[in-house]
Amino acid sequence: MVIAGVIIDEKIEGILKEVGVKDSKMLSREKREKLYDIISEFAEAYIVNKAYPNEIDSNNLNELTYTKVIQIIYASLPLRPKIVTIDKVGNEDIVIMKIRELGLKDNVVFNADVKYIEASAASIIAKVTRDRIIDSLKKIYGDFGSGYPSDPKTRKWIIEMYEKDKNNPPPIIRRTWKTLLKIAPNYYINKGGLYGY
Repeated sequence: MVIAGVIIDEKIEGILKEVGVKDSKMLSREKREKLYDIISEFAEAYIVNKAYPNEIDSNNLNELTYTKVIQIIYASLPLRPKIVTIDKVGNEDIVIMKIRELGLKDNVVFNADVKYIEASAASIIAKVTRDRIIDSLKKIYGDFGSGYPSDPKTRKWIIEMYEKDKNNPPPIIRRTWKTLLKIAPNYYINKGGLYGY
């Protein structure tokens, strides 16, 4: 899982909107790549954080997301952000409390990546980073598609990996991923070993 934070000056919000910055899910990969370069140029800073499969397997996903977000907030403090906009996932109390403890204004809402340009920019940075990681992993593990459960290529790849070795899934797969457990239930038995992205 890749999470990003983007620090932008209010003065450049209009520029980012004008060039087409919006929720990364509404953009083609080619457009995201172009916008990534523009955001990198105009933002005061951007910070990327990752959660690895072993972290996701051993934590509540929403709580882990907020832990990673809080790490991004701390990393941004030297730049003195005034407001922290976050896409709400689950119970937001812990992240709101932390933001207020730091003397910042919180804006934690559902669909922040659709409603607020700073969250849209962060979603693009995170998605492009994820896409690039996926590309590098394909060089090692073969073409497993997007890595999303709805992708037939990803599901086919899991079945092929399962048929090769019924007890040791590739380290890039979360052991507690529901898609994995449905397709290859025996993989859950062996939770040890190395983990990757």
